[in-house]
Amino acid sequence: MSLDIERIRGDFDPGAGIGREFPGYIYRDEQVKLACEIADAMDRGSVLLAEAETGTGKTMAYLVPALHSRDRILISTHTRALQDQLVHRDFPAVKKALGLKRRIALLKGRANYLCPHRMEKSLTSGRVELWAQKWLLKVRDWAETTFDGDLAGFPFDVFEKGIGPQVTATAEQCGGAKCPEYERCPLMKARKKAQEADIVVTNHSLLLADAALKSGDFGEVLPHFDVYILDEAHAIPDVASQHFGVQLTRLRIIQWFNDLQALLDELGDEMELKAVLADALKRLLEAWPKSTLAELLPVWQELQQAAESRAERSEELTKIADRAVQIGRDFDLLITPAAGFVGWSEGEGENLRYLLAPVETGPVLAEHLWERPAAFVLLSATLRVSERFDYARTRLGLSDAAEAFHPSPFDYGRQALIYLPKHIPDYRNDPELRRLTDEIESLLRASQGRAFVLFTSWQALNRVGPVLEGRLPWNVLIQGKSGSRDAILETFRTDTHSVLCGTRSFWEGVDVPGEALSMVIIDRMPFAPPNDPLLQARLKRCEEQGGNGFRDIQLSEAIAVLRQGAGRLIRSVSDYGVMAILDSRLYQKSYGREVARNLPPAPITADIDEVRSFYRRAL
Repeated sequence: MSLDIERIRGDFDPGAGIGREFPGYIYRDEQVKLACEIADAMDRGSVLLAEAETGTGKTMAYLVPALHSRDRILISTHTRALQDQLVHRDFPAVKKALGLKRRIALLKGRANYLCPHRMEKSLTSGRVELWAQKWLLKVRDWAETTFDGDLAGFPFDVFEKGIGPQVTATAEQCGGAKCPEYERCPLMKARKKAQEADIVVTNHSLLLADAALKSGDFGEVLPHFDVYILDEAHAIPDVASQHFGVQLTRLRIIQWFNDLQALLDELGDEMELKAVLADALKRLLEAWPKSTLAELLPVWQELQQAAESRAERSEELTKIADRAVQIGRDFDLLITPAAGFVGWSEGEGENLRYLLAPVETGPVLAEHLWERPAAFVLLSATLRVSERFDYARTRLGLSDAAEAFHPSPFDYGRQALIYLPKHIPDYRNDPELRRLTDEIESLLRASQGRAFVLFTSWQALNRVGPVLEGRLPWNVLIQGKSGSRDAILETFRTDTHSVLCGTRSFWEGVDVPGEALSMVIIDRMPFAPPNDPLLQARLKRCEEQGGNGFRDIQLSEAIAVLRQGAGRLIRSVSDYGVMAILDSRLYQKSYGREVARNLPPAPITADIDEVRSFYRRAL
C-alpha cells in the first residue's frame, strides 16, 4: 500500500497532532521535505542517502512515515542513547500525536541482557571469588523483579564491576533452544517480541552481526524487513569493519577454557585431562605477550584437540569443541589473511590482541546488506565531505543511491563563532603541551567553563586534563577518571559550569542543548594515526586504483570526524557558543581552506579577544 504523501505533509502542520502534542514545536520546511523523500524511497523500495544537518529534525522525519507504513521496518542507530530515546520517548509521543497504532520492539545486543543460566552457574561454581559473589547476589535479587532482563535497568554496570562475563553470554556461549533457561531467557523474549513487532529498533552492531552471518544457535537473528532506516549512518563502515573481521584476545581464550573446565568439573572424572589443559593454557598465556600467532598455534592445537576428544560426552562439550575449532580457524585467518583483508596486532602484554578487517567495507556491505530486497534509508548529520557524498558512497558501497541534503535551520552567523588560532605550536615542538594547555585554560575562563574539550589522543587527554583540573575553579570531568561515560555526561548536564575532557567517544551521539554546553574545543585535526595498519592498507588500495590517499581518505575522514565534533555545539535555536580548533596547520597547510569549507557557516577569528567579546554579549 502506497503512503499518502499529502497526509504525511499535513501531519507536520502546526495545527495538526504533532504541533499540539509537542510544546515549542516549530514547522521546518526541510524536515517536511525529508519526510516526503523517505516516504517515496519506502514506496519505491529504493536506496536514499540523506544528510540532514543538526536541527533539521530527521528523527521525526522518519518516524512519521514509518508509523503510517504497513511494511515491516527496522530502525537502526549507532548509539544506545538514540536507541532508547526512540523507543521510550519519541515513538510513544508521535504515536499519540498521530493516533496511530503500530507494535514497536527494542532489540539490543547480547551483552545488554541478563543470562539466567550463566548467572546461576557462576553462583554455584566454586571458582567465583567472594568479591564477585557479592555482586552476583545483587544481580540475582534484581533478576527476580525485572520485567525484561535489560541490564540498562540495573543500578550499576556489571562490566565495570567485573562480573559482566558471569551474567551475560556471548554468541559462542549461548545454548540457544537447548539451554535449560530458554523459556525465561530475556534475550529470547526480546527476539520473540521483535518477531511479532511491526517496527524494530536496534543498533548497527546487531544488524551487521546478523549481516555477517553470525546466526543459528550462536547468532544474532533478525527477521526479514521491508524497510531499513539507518540513522547515524556515518558510523556503519567502522562497525562493519569490526563485524566482518576477526578479533582474537587472551580473554576470549580464557573464557573458552573456563567454560570447558566448568563442564569437566560437572563430569567429575576428568582430572587427568584437566591437568593437561591447565598446563597447555599456562604455556600459551606465558608465551602470549612475546610470541607470534604462528608460534602460539601449536599450543592452541593441543587445547583444541583435547576438547575435541571429549566432544561426544555431551551436547555442551560438543559446543565447546566447535568453539575451539572456530578459534583455530581465526588463528589461521590472522596468520594468513585472505585477499582483501589485513591483519595486525595492538596493545601490549596481557592486553595484546590480534585483529583482521576488510580493507574496503563498501564491497562487503554491498554483498551482505544492500542486496536484500528492501528499501534502505541512510541518514546522518554528517554524510558529506566538501558538499559531496563521494566519500560516504565509497565506504558504504552505494554507487547508485539517491541523494538528499537538508541544511540546518540554525543561524550560525548569530549563534556561533569559530576560533582558529595561528600561534599554537605543533605537538612535536611543544611535547609538554604547555602552550596548548594555557590556551585551553584561557578559552575556558572566557566561557566560564560549560565546555567540551575533545582530544584526538588519550596521551593528550591524560596530560592536559589533570592540569586543567588543578587550575580551574569549576568541576573538570575527565574520561577514564571521573566515572563511566553516562555518569560523566549526567554530571555535566546538571553542573552548569563544568568542563568535560574526553576522546573520540564524546565526538558524536551526545546531545546537550542549553547553556551547559557553550564551547567545544578540539585540540587538533582528527587525522587517524598514520601507522595504523588498516589505514595503510586502505591508502595503498586507493592509490593502486588511481586515487590520492591523503585527499581521498585521510583528509576526508578527518573532516567527517571534525564535523561530528563541531555538531555538539549548537543543538537548538536558542543555543550559542564558540567552536575552537587549536591547530595552526589550518593556516600553514594547503588543506586548511578545505577544512574551513566544511565548518558551520559562522564567523571565523584568530583573535581570542573576539571570543571574550562574544561571551560578554551572550552572557
